[in-house]
Amino acid sequence: MKGINRSILYGYIALMGFQSPLVAHDGWVEIAPVIVERNQPATIALIQGNHSNEHKSYRIAGKWNAQYVTLAVVEANGKQTSLTDRLFDMGEDEEKVGPKGPKGFLLAPFTPQADGLFHAYARQVRLVQQGDGPKVVTVRVAKTPFAAFKIPTIAAARNLKGFDRAIGGDDVAEFIPLNNPLAVYSGGSITLELRQRGKPIGGQIVTLVRRVDGFASVLERTTDDNGRVQFPVGPADSYLARVKIDEESARPDGQKDKTSHESTYVFPVFNRP
Repeated sequence: MKGINRSILYGYIALMGFQSPLVAHDGWVEIAPVIVERNQPATIALIQGNHSNEHKSYRIAGKWNAQYVTLAVVEANGKQTSLTDRLFDMGEDEEKVGPKGPKGFLLAPFTPQADGLFHAYARQVRLVQQGDGPKVVTVRVAKTPFAAFKIPTIAAARNLKGFDRAIGGDDVAEFIPLNNPLAVYSGGSITLELRQRGKPIGGQIVTLVRRVDGFASVLERTTDDNGRVQFPVGPADSYLARVKIDEESARPDGQKDKTSHESTYVFPVFNRP
């Protein structure tokens, strides 16, 4: 597999007594600041969203399961820095008082030591199976771009290169921006290419949600034969693109194994200078 080393990516869990497929939540990655001064810390957050409104919401619910998560920062030249061992939990366990289920989110610090474009890349793989029965596998991938400069400005990000590099490997669904994701301004647009197993995939519905307006801001586009969608963007804010691809494979016993590929891409939109 290309991209992040397979041996550090996979985590599995088998649940006896499994009755029905897991209810999925979208998982995404955010970073602050998006444009950081070189040699100064940035904070990467792994956030799990609510599945309400058919995944057309920016609401937070639950959290990533750190046991099955890998996190890395990938530079424009392909150099990777693993942050999995730096993750710490900013929430509480499911047994604690408050809303039912795990609460909070995961954070990891990162200090860029070079100028240029970076992508934070998170992945989680879960397998659910009852005995020798059908398997339900969920492969979640989340990406977000950020940049570092000696003098961090929005203008400095305009000339960034390397944003259209695939970093997830050939066994995932991955969004790849085709225009600079840190040079998107209010009233402009972004073009994303969706690849699965290293190839563009058409006919998939991609949802774009703006953080502030949530469901009211939702746009949907279907990927063309080249796996591409173009979205107009509105006010300056954080935007979340998401897709879910479901697959089934027949088993000798007549049942079907199921695999869901979930992918998200968060990018900022700036006010025009």
